Amino acid sequence: MIFSIIIFIITLLVLVLIHELGHFLVAKKFNIKVLEFGFGIPPRAWGKKFGETIFSLNWLPFGGFVKLLGEDEVDRKILENHRSFAAQEVFRRILVVVAGVLMNLLFAWVLFYAVLASQGFKFQIDLRFDHKFFLTDQQVETVVLVGSVAKDSPAESAGIKMGDRIIAINGEEISGEGELVNKTKSLAGQEIKITLSDPQKQNLKDVTVTPRINPPEGQGPLGISFGQFRVATLEYRSLLSKLLLGPIHSWNLIAYSGKVFGQLINQSILEKSFTPVSHSVAGPVGITNLANSILTSTDKPFIPYINFVAILSLNLAVINLLPIPALDGGRLFFLLVEALTRRRVHAEIERWVHAVGLALLLALTIFITFSDIQKILF
Repeated sequence: MIFSIIIFIITLLVLVLIHELGHFLVAKKFNIKVLEFGFGIPPRAWGKKFGETIFSLNWLPFGGFVKLLGEDEVDRKILENHRSFAAQEVFRRILVVVAGVLMNLLFAWVLFYAVLASQGFKFQIDLRFDHKFFLTDQQVETVVLVGSVAKDSPAESAGIKMGDRIIAINGEEISGEGELVNKTKSLAGQEIKITLSDPQKQNLKDVTVTPRINPPEGQGPLGISFGQFRVATLEYRSLLSKLLLGPIHSWNLIAYSGKVFGQLINQSILEKSFTPVSHSVAGPVGITNLANSILTSTDKPFIPYINFVAILSLNLAVINLLPIPALDGGRLFFLLVEALTRRRVHAEIERWVHAVGLALLLALTIFITFSDIQKILF
């Protein structure tokens, strides 16, 4: 677990640095003075000045920031300084704000291309409802995946791990959860051969295991929990889809995830409960736990983890583009209002809006963190 935490912290650092590097490079391109390049949210834990910019590490490890001269200032002298952010034409300020999102998108596109190219331009996704993916051939099938493995169980002794896909028992293909339960119960006490693979039905392997006749309470004969899922295999075959693989695959994930999240919100409204949404949202603790599962549940975690990092980078881009105060999307909203009305929103008003937004985001992060801890413990 400690190793996974270290890997995830490094991952988070890379994603934040890539995002903030976008703001930094475009600001430098326009000769805007960068006061600070920070990882995490203040108060500051460490900082050192290189040239005119302070590079800092801050105590709250949620994101990062680039502080520009004149970004939230109302002082006329600073506003009129030719190197201040506020003194730039509106289109330049828009480019500085969206640069972080673009960097995260580009990083996600590169990683997705590497992942899908290594898998023959195929990708599997859990299908909660019918959905037509853009520029892909798709095939839907039912799969049975191992959810968890009990300690000291026959499954653990046989080397069965979380995330393994159960293909067959004694050479007979398993088509669903009910068939798996019935077969393991009927063959209890006998040595059986189980054919497993990764979720993409690659890297097949056979293990031998003897299901227990009288398993402990709460456990089955094998000592595993499992789930039955409808899985869509997306295949990018056309030349166009391969050339634009990163953007097209990103769009497919965003469109489908948005549809799923909308369904969860609707379910929460109907049930008058926040539970459906909270169970599908994760904060730093939940994401770290997911990273640990990916790194420890398979003998070959590299490609699954790279895919996980690509999805994180894509999510970071999308969330930052939403018109939420204190995020890039919130700043972009004010700039678009200025571009359309040709009137600048008063800097003091914008500063207070972002300050309130930041406080609410921190409160939400704390709430989600407690929710993640409860899900892990209970």
